[in-house]
Amino acid sequence: SVSRGGEDGPGEGNPLSSRSVPAVCTGTDMKLLRPSSPESHYETLRHLYQGCQVVQGNLELTYLPPDADTTFLKDIKEVQGYVLIAENQVSRLE
Repeated sequence: SVSRGGEDGPGEGNPLSSRSVPAVCTGTDMKLLRPSSPESHYETLRHLYQGCQVVQGNLELTYLPPDADTTFLKDIKEVQGYVLIAENQVSRLE
C-alpha cells in the first residue's frame, strides 16, 4: 500500500485523510479458469476484496459455493476493468 499522506506522515492530525483516499485493491484475470481448490479460491477472493473500494482491474466472481458469504463485496464502489459473474452456485450477492 502506498502512503499518500503529506510531509507530516500519512494523515497525521487530519481525521479526513483515511476517508479521502479510497481503499484500492488489485483485480484478477482468471476468466473462467476453474480453480484447483474451490475453498482456497473463495478465501482468496474474500481476502482480495474485503474492505476494497476501488478494484484496479477486473472483478471476477466465479465458482462460488452455495453457502458463500459475499458481504466482503459491500464496500466496492468502482471497478476499473470488467465485472464477470459466472459459474456460481451461490444464489445472491450481498
